[in-house]
Amino acid sequence: MSMRYQVTGADAISSRTRLSRFDATSSVYTSNSNNKILIPISADGFINSAESYLFMRVESLHTTAGVAHIEGDLSALIDKLEISVAGSSGKVETIDNYNTYALLDSRYNSGLDDATYNQIVTGGSAPALTFNPRGARMAVAGGNGGVPDHVTLAVKLKAGFLSSYYNKALPMGLPQIQLELTLANGTDAVIMSANGSANNHFQVSQVRFYAPTFQIMDEQVMAAYTRQITTASTAWVGQSVNTIVNTTAAGAARRTFQLNASFKSLNGMVTAIRNNTNLNNVEKATLSNTTLVGAIEYLYRIGSVQYPQDAIEIGSVEATATGLNLSRVYIEAVKTLAHHGQMHAKNTQVDRASVIANETGDAPTSCGSGVLAINLKRFSDDGLVNLGLDTSRSSAPSTLEVNFDANAVAAQVLTFALYDCVWLMQPSGIVERSF
Repeated sequence: MSMRYQVTGADAISSRTRLSRFDATSSVYTSNSNNKILIPISADGFINSAESYLFMRVESLHTTAGVAHIEGDLSALIDKLEISVAGSSGKVETIDNYNTYALLDSRYNSGLDDATYNQIVTGGSAPALTFNPRGARMAVAGGNGGVPDHVTLAVKLKAGFLSSYYNKALPMGLPQIQLELTLANGTDAVIMSANGSANNHFQVSQVRFYAPTFQIMDEQVMAAYTRQITTASTAWVGQSVNTIVNTTAAGAARRTFQLNASFKSLNGMVTAIRNNTNLNNVEKATLSNTTLVGAIEYLYRIGSVQYPQDAIEIGSVEATATGLNLSRVYIEAVKTLAHHGQMHAKNTQVDRASVIANETGDAPTSCGSGVLAINLKRFSDDGLVNLGLDTSRSSAPSTLEVNFDANAVAAQVLTFALYDCVWLMQPSGIVERSF
């Protein structure tokens, strides 16, 4: 190899690229009123959405002395993500409870290099082996003790339409896209340093979506591409998320939660049990906090079949997590949340302590991250798609069965169904999705 002087790699085709900027339709948005951000996206080339990111200036509106921290990273500010395409009916992708899902995915798929990146770019916490939900901090208007009253941050959006398998660019000729982001309320997205703070809201401005766009200068290549998109549908596939919300009462009982996850390729399901006493509490993490305390065992039932074959036992525990069996719980979580083609998530930021943490009475630095999960992918191969379980052919409902002990508290049971979605751009320009 060291004696082969001739160039053996193929030259890239002639092209040009630039980093394009797409501005929101309004200059300022607030968490308690004008909270829906609209960003029209249109370009005369291929949009490299795999390298795209959202940018904004964030300012806390709290009026009582003290510091406010964005929970986790900039994703915490987005409650709902929707994408539509001009001329097409309905939304091509919708993710409810986006902030909870994005922070959960980041916790399980972040190594130290990702943590360093997130600290600088998205306002995440300093690199560490444990997840700290306290991100970028903001003081009252005018600043306080050297802490600024606003931050400017960016974040990559976690949406299958924008981040398809194999990182394909959005096709040239795609009609205008509209990105719709609904802001979360302030007590969800921001951790205040002291309870009783007034006006716990935030506002964002200078909202922009950036993405490299490129044009192909080779006429023969473009002629072939034009023939392709005008005679047949153009497809790309990625993993999307469906959100199912249930609730559970306190106390011991075996409870069944309806999921109804019907997809051609269901890759897995992840359920976060979120203590009601931590929701909308300005002193603590609300989005990132999940708990395993009170859950003795669980299983998913899909089409009258148990997944897994036997229930996954967690153990009877108190807040101290004495006797907690994390082995199978953790293995299923890291398999289910693994990115396409990977056998398990990176999970560097999730250690045993953070998985079992119960935030009641704890400082904001403590945050539970344990989840119930089941991996339904048949293979681990980045050369294949539609790896999941076909649940679309059965009329039987999907359910989650959890056996709780007396330590269980009233909680939200939030399930994310992860599934493959295929987007098709027809020769007419209409975009359809199949899942």
